[in-house]
Amino acid sequence: MYFEDLKLGQKFPGTSLTVTEAHIVVFGSITGDRAWLHFNEEMVKKTPFGRRIAHGMLTASLALPSIVPILGDEAVTHLSDTFTYRDPVFIGDTITTQCEIADLQRKSKWGLVKLRYVTRTQKGNIVMEGETVAGVRFKPVG
Repeated sequence: MYFEDLKLGQKFPGTSLTVTEAHIVVFGSITGDRAWLHFNEEMVKKTPFGRRIAHGMLTASLALPSIVPILGDEAVTHLSDTFTYRDPVFIGDTITTQCEIADLQRKSKWGLVKLRYVTRTQKGNIVMEGETVAGVRFKPVG
């Protein structure tokens, strides 16, 4: 979508994905984050979580594809992200992210779009809230 196609407050259905053990193992291997909360079932049983949890950044990484269909090929730059984690994501949770246009600013070369999103589990628990700022092309003139 071009900058001019986006409206403040516009909402978009997001992506859904069931988090598996493979997601956690691969993410931990790629990033080097092999913290015991993600990998040691016995130790994590002694915590309030009671079972292994997904990495926060894994949750964010699985949520971010929700913005791709909104911005599409017209996105020219991805400027910033912020994430706030509200609740753990467990193996077997299906997370769904919904997006909303939170701010639009017209600049000289492109428009700045701030997307706000909320990620929930299948039970409706909010597990993450976030914002992304991206540059998006203007519609071609003529």
